[in-house]
Amino acid sequence: MADSKTIERGFCRLCGRALLPPEGFGGLKDGSGVCAACLRKLRPMYPLAISWDKKGNEVRQDPIRELDTVQAAESLKNAAAFIEELRAKYDHHNAVFAVESVTVEKGGFMKPSTYYAVGRVIYGCFEPEDRITLLHGGGKAETALTCVRKRASYGAGSPMDQGLGGQPCALEFTGKGLACEPGDLIVRD
Repeated sequence: MADSKTIERGFCRLCGRALLPPEGFGGLKDGSGVCAACLRKLRPMYPLAISWDKKGNEVRQDPIRELDTVQAAESLKNAAAFIEELRAKYDHHNAVFAVESVTVEKGGFMKPSTYYAVGRVIYGCFEPEDRITLLHGGGKAETALTCVRKRASYGAGSPMDQGLGGQPCALEFTGKGLACEPGDLIVRD
């Protein structure tokens, strides 16, 4: 019988799922593979940091890559409790985004301004068309997300499906008279 080819790249050391390239997977310090589902659970505890070198090349600092299998398994056990602590800290919102910088494209008489809030999803998930609330200086303003974008050296980059907990991204939204500054929070209920 001929050898059959598969797309799997081994199995997740934390949950046993097959590591499939279309879903994505990551690695630990000891060379063990971790599936995308386990990475999503660990990411809020170990946020991904993205910066750029002088040539404009993306540099990723991923603290999950510094864990070994035992540390990652222990962190995975504590992931749900960690998220619940964050939810309690941030008034039990479904998702929270911390704003690091904002770029505004001014609108016109009939066109509202477009805001690109660059930062990090603390926990939860943001998707295009989500209803969001901007928390600015004790005030609130509601609007809808237009797009979730990858973070780029110049601010907001290409569109992506969703912004997940622990990942840097840019949230795009429109509105008139909105105030959004670094240090503000954007939440989804």
